[in-house]
Amino acid sequence: MGPIAKRVLLAAVASAGLAGCQSMHMPANSPCHDTKLTLYYEPSSETLTDAGRQIVELTARRLRGCTVKELSLLGLADPTGSPQTNLTLSQHRADNVLEAFVKAGLPVPKYTLVAAGDKGAVTAGGAVVPVRRQVDVTVVIAH
Repeated sequence: MGPIAKRVLLAAVASAGLAGCQSMHMPANSPCHDTKLTLYYEPSSETLTDAGRQIVELTARRLRGCTVKELSLLGLADPTGSPQTNLTLSQHRADNVLEAFVKAGLPVPKYTLVAAGDKGAVTAGGAVVPVRRQVDVTVVIAH
């Protein structure tokens, strides 16, 4: 695992741990709270990184026994390549994250999966939005 992957993993684990302290509905030590994650990809890749798989597995393990209401996934891509290729790539990224959560044992009664491709990857002024090779994940817990 490279230094960037380690930093992403550490940031996600720290963020997941702190998110419980912000919940108004559950005690701070409860594992059952809404969770948001961002999983990053290598350029032109749809394969979840080792760090990404670890984050998915840790999150699924923490949420075992919780009532998951919904899992939302938004697949994104940077503006490299054609818009159609980027749309397909972002779809595959989101599909792979959903598959990883199911494989890790997260009960997913309902999910929303959106592929945005490279839409929004370039600002109106022409600047490229950095690090858009990602899937944004939201796990909603029934309270």
